[in-house]
Amino acid sequence: MAGFQSMDDFINQITTNGKFWRTDWNKNFLPTTAAVAGEWFCLLRGSGNPSSDTIMNVGTNLVFQALSGTTAGINSISAGPDVSGGTGYKHLINASAFTAAATTMPAILMLIDVLGFYRVTTTTTTGDQALTNGVTLPRYVDGKGVQCFIYANNATPLGAATPNISMTYTRVQGGTSVTPTGAALPVGKTAANNGVILYSGVGVGKYGPFMPMADGDSGMQNVTKINLSTSYLSGEFSIVLCKPLLTLPMTTLGVAAERDLLNQVPSLPKIYDGSCLIWLLYNGAATPVNSSFYGHLDFGWS
Repeated sequence: MAGFQSMDDFINQITTNGKFWRTDWNKNFLPTTAAVAGEWFCLLRGSGNPSSDTIMNVGTNLVFQALSGTTAGINSISAGPDVSGGTGYKHLINASAFTAAATTMPAILMLIDVLGFYRVTTTTTTGDQALTNGVTLPRYVDGKGVQCFIYANNATPLGAATPNISMTYTRVQGGTSVTPTGAALPVGKTAANNGVILYSGVGVGKYGPFMPMADGDSGMQNVTKINLSTSYLSGEFSIVLCKPLLTLPMTTLGVAAERDLLNQVPSLPKIYDGSCLIWLLYNGAATPVNSSFYGHLDFGWS
């Protein structure tokens, strides 16, 4: 299935042929601990519509699990019906987000397609731990544009420790393995709470939202090793592979943030059948527990 051939084709497909889908979503911030300004969070565990996930702390330790929007327990934002027999894609046309929750602004939402994850329960193990990749990526199989983040996947916080975190991944270029060693390795947050991306924040060793890659790399096909410099003492986390799709800055309380992906910057991101659409949230302020965010996504296809 090809994209739109012209503006006339776009208008005809959306209006005459009815190839359009709108999804409204209402997602709450995490239910356990308020955010610290400068941190990134994965909103999977927040309540609302879609409801909180029940899968990211399920499964075999260190084994990759592929995900689609219909995987039981993932509860992703709906992109509407499959097209072209389930082997096609839509385009993301418009997006909006809004909140009236006090002290939440400014903030940034990032829409991602979650491709799969590794559950890590051996958080007291130091040094390299090999990850098992028995299945490939369900979408973006070449790994181009695929990135990785690591977050606390449980209502029970991780232990009171701040390990350096590194990983080895299979790069897009040549399919070789690489372990990035930048000026400062990512540093995990002590007692990392539900949903927080472990190494996000401000200061040395803080990144966000994604784990750094080697210079010049344009994506990853999988992760082969995870390394903690010291024990996290307790708890677990998830290593998540995803494809970033859209960034939506929100500047003002009570004012909708909007993106027109056809006319502002004509990117029209592809949303493949089976996509698992999830929001990441950057907190520019100390966001209170259960703060509510609302918005919509418009999709079209040819």
